[in-house]
Amino acid sequence: MADRLQYSGKVYLYSSGMPQDMVETSKQKLAEYGVNVQDIVVIEVPEGVPEGCIMVTVWPHYLSVAKVKRVRGGSIYAPQLFNIQL
Repeated sequence: MADRLQYSGKVYLYSSGMPQDMVETSKQKLAEYGVNVQDIVVIEVPEGVPEGCIMVTVWPHYLSVAKVKRVRGGSIYAPQLFNIQL
């Protein structure tokens, strides 16, 4: 397993329309990487995400982990840090 995910505050899990069972699997996988399940905020659209936080996007076979650098006019600039295979 990779290193623990370094974060402070909340981790935003962008479900991107995935079914609830995939979201639950994603939460479990993030817990394996050291994220407290109570720190995970599931979002349906990438809005209201603060700068500096970790945002994880759920895809069918992996999680894309990114750090939000900038939020402007409804757009989020969040360079990808790494992927977690599901």
